[in-house]
Amino acid sequence: MTSGSDTLDVGRLRLLREVALRGSIAAAARSVGLTPSAISQQLMVLEREAGTTLLDRSPRGVVLTGAGHTLSARAGQVLDVLAAARADLDRIAGSLTGPVSVATVASAAAFVVTPATRALGRGNPGVELSVIVSEPARSLELLAADDVDLAIVDEYDYVPVAVPDQFVATDLCAEPLVLVTALDVAPTGGSLTALAGLDWVMPPEHAACGLAVRSACRAEGFEPRVRWETDDMLLLVRAVAAGHGVAVLPRMAVATDIGPVRTWPLQTAGLRRRLRAVTRASARSRPVVQAVVDALVAAAAIPMPTDQDDMRTRSSTERDNATLTSTS
Repeated sequence: MTSGSDTLDVGRLRLLREVALRGSIAAAARSVGLTPSAISQQLMVLEREAGTTLLDRSPRGVVLTGAGHTLSARAGQVLDVLAAARADLDRIAGSLTGPVSVATVASAAAFVVTPATRALGRGNPGVELSVIVSEPARSLELLAADDVDLAIVDEYDYVPVAVPDQFVATDLCAEPLVLVTALDVAPTGGSLTALAGLDWVMPPEHAACGLAVRSACRAEGFEPRVRWETDDMLLLVRAVAAGHGVAVLPRMAVATDIGPVRTWPLQTAGLRRRLRAVTRASARSRPVVQAVVDALVAAAAIPMPTDQDDMRTRSSTERDNATLTSTS
């Protein structure tokens, strides 16, 4: 291919980056709202600008060449610089308006994101918050692909979550896992070993909570006898309420309005869950993103109810007021 031009179009670089992130032209087209043929044409122009082949094309799809991978990585850096420049301008202008998209685990959506959203709506009505509920790995993928501005992920003891270097993480809260039983079940002790002979209801092992609890049980010398396994937390609580077994869960994940259950503190050390808000470093300095992070931190700081209290007794007014104070 002949020598390219002195300039590379940023819009076309963005399209190349989308193809690299999504894995195909069709997926990139769905992401940006263009047709596959339009993206193909733009990438052919980019190849002429670059003076080299960026994509290997075949009937089965496209694969980035070595030059394509190199340029895609540089395109990501260029887009980060542009995002940082936009953030600088927003900070100078003091702008607290615009959309902010959040991917979050379900329990944080209910007890952290919801009150933060209400408080932001009163204190900063120009913030347009949208929420996607997803597991941590998927949330980080969405963040890396620039599909969301912020991810709320959970991390358990025994199951660390690696946060890439280009991301910035803020700790929101840490909570102990609690024992969940039917109303007529009273544990004989507060340790995991006291539960070794009981039936269990548990998330699957591929889920972070399920792996963390199994790992803690194995560290205590026993394999939990799992009778019900589900990643549906509402069904899990119903199964416990029906007497199918006991569970160990984060307190926020225990939906006591779904079924009559009780929660009990555990004496087992090192069995906690941490919630973290993760953003791209290039977007963190945007005032509107920082305002959302601050609201989440304030909402997460309000204590959960004491063990055996109904989750519904948690004061939404208290949480909203605290969050509003931090964001005003």
